[in-house]
Amino acid sequence: MKLSQSPLKNSFFKTLICLLFVYLLGHLSPFLPVSPHSVFSNLSFQSLAYAEDDEEEDEEDEEEEEDGEESSDGEETSEAEDGEEGEEDLSYLTDIGPAADHEFEEYSFMGFSNRKFTWFAAQLHILFASFILGCPMFVVIMEVMGARRTQGVRKAIILSNVFLAILIGVVIGITGEVIVGVHHGVLYGLWACALGALIVSTLNYFHLLMNIRVSALVGAIFGTILSMALTPVEHYETSGVILALVTGAVGGLISNGIMFAKSDFKFERLAHEITKVIGICYSFTALTGGLFLFIMLVAYEDFITYLIASFPTLFMVAYPTLFILETVVMYLYVYSWDPLNKSNKKGRHIVMGIVLNVLGLSLLLALDGPTTFMQTPPKPLDQILNISEWDRIANMAWMPLNYHRLVGNGTFGGYMVCIIGAYMYLWSDKKEEREYYDWVGYIGNLIGVAIMIPLPAMGYIFVREIYQYDATIGMYIMSDRESMFMLVQGLLVGTMFSVSNIYMWVSMKRIENAERFFPAMKFGFILIVCAATIWFTPRRFFATMLPEPSMNPDMVLPDNLAFLALMVSKNTAAFCLVTVTFINYIFYTIATKTGKVHYGKINPLGPYVLIFLGFADIWLMSWMGTIRELSRMNWHIYKVFKDVTPEKFAPSLAESGMQVTQIVWTFFILMTAIIWIGIKYPKTKKNETKPTAATPQVAE
Repeated sequence: MKLSQSPLKNSFFKTLICLLFVYLLGHLSPFLPVSPHSVFSNLSFQSLAYAEDDEEEDEEDEEEEEDGEESSDGEETSEAEDGEEGEEDLSYLTDIGPAADHEFEEYSFMGFSNRKFTWFAAQLHILFASFILGCPMFVVIMEVMGARRTQGVRKAIILSNVFLAILIGVVIGITGEVIVGVHHGVLYGLWACALGALIVSTLNYFHLLMNIRVSALVGAIFGTILSMALTPVEHYETSGVILALVTGAVGGLISNGIMFAKSDFKFERLAHEITKVIGICYSFTALTGGLFLFIMLVAYEDFITYLIASFPTLFMVAYPTLFILETVVMYLYVYSWDPLNKSNKKGRHIVMGIVLNVLGLSLLLALDGPTTFMQTPPKPLDQILNISEWDRIANMAWMPLNYHRLVGNGTFGGYMVCIIGAYMYLWSDKKEEREYYDWVGYIGNLIGVAIMIPLPAMGYIFVREIYQYDATIGMYIMSDRESMFMLVQGLLVGTMFSVSNIYMWVSMKRIENAERFFPAMKFGFILIVCAATIWFTPRRFFATMLPEPSMNPDMVLPDNLAFLALMVSKNTAAFCLVTVTFINYIFYTIATKTGKVHYGKINPLGPYVLIFLGFADIWLMSWMGTIRELSRMNWHIYKVFKDVTPEKFAPSLAESGMQVTQIVWTFFILMTAIIWIGIKYPKTKKNETKPTAATPQVAE
């Protein structure tokens, strides 16, 4: 036992040293030579904000001088010349939308105004869409882990390994690019991990590379060589080569582990049950999407008409095609599960699941284009009518939002599996069923925590791009009207990290020989609480940058505690929160590998913690969507299409919180009913008829 634990301990300490090195590198960077690609020189959001504000003010001054000269020559007339100096000039909007002379008609339905009804439908649609996009990403992997390694399955595993390596490589690459400053880090991570996985998977198909360490080495070497050849850089940097080596090794490890993993029917059952829920949720996604579009056509006809006209190919060709293809493949995937299993064609079903994921991710990328166009339309704005549709899609915030939603949807899917496992555990009476659904909750939490760890980095990347585009938006989010919204966001994130660690603690108490990790975990809990507290502690509890008459001027941190609101403190707290969770995650994994897990004997607190985690994640997703939408202030499209409705103001924290809570409870109740209909009710009927067990696959 000691010999088997030593490599794990060595790996753990090496990982911890690497994390500390990266953190110290970030905080010692002011004393190191400045690199043009390093992000540490730009960690101060405020300095960046004021710098861009100055540049924009200079540009606006020049434009005003030019306008003054033109008007003096008699070439143009303005409202100011007519003596209406106090009115805002919206004349520049007349060429791109009817916002300047729009006659708004207010609608009301069951007490919901235009904005609230649209808000309700849009958030429900996004939540269902996030579920059907997030869960299939690891449902396919669960299906692979549960399938026998026949020849057809091994062929499909090559493709599934490459797909998984692309996702992991992109996450590692973008994190390295932004946090460490690796030039073209996304491309290095993508190519190295994907191609390393492809080479190793192909060799493993013929059983030529069974040693896991050799697989990591081969993946690192070939992944690095091929990624360097495919990444367009003038000269290679050491940081890029190191990133390629790391991601290539990760691709090799994944390929070896999955190709030679021992099949377990529990994974097959888990994937099949979740797929049943996905099939029902897909119908709700389509229904809520249609409701959202119908409401927009009624309540905001001028805006939705302009938005669709701005993306004709996307909305008229690409979106319908992708939606129809995804619908066909999704229903084929759901209803061909048993027939393909019985005909020993499991590999084809796995390939179908990968195609479903590719179509779903393509839809995500496509629809993020109009979403980010509304927030960061390409500059210069006076040329927005002359740019191509692709330039409108590939705006400054497009890829950062893609990264953020990719990781966020994966986390969301993991915690929804937690809810499924917890519900079925509480609904089950038999010992075998409780053991199985206890294991399902363990798998869901394992996935959710693993994907949540890089989520703060993805959020940082998105906000950084917003600041670089227009610091006014960033300051509005962080320091102005939405500062208290971000306070709630910090509270939710800190709570989710804390509760995830609590579940790992409760879960480890049913694992033999896990007590050796408890002293370190207890100390980690203290650090987590302190870090979470620092993360959501603001400098002042004002709703605006400057106190208004009704605000209490005493609601400000004392000067001796003001350092808690600085970015250095926030970054340190976030790093500590993620690092401690990662260390506990390693403890959790080692305990399950080296000790016997007594499933079905978890503390009764465990299932309720999982349900709370899922509910908190749903609430957080809706809240972050609210923050992002309200950050446009009184614009439908920032500085392009004015919002002239009576609801153009930012709602209060209480009003927004109540609206989000209503949406979340609606979704939560619907998901409870869907889980019952998709899993619990059919299983009850099966118990009455007592069907025979599924026929195992025969090796080809």
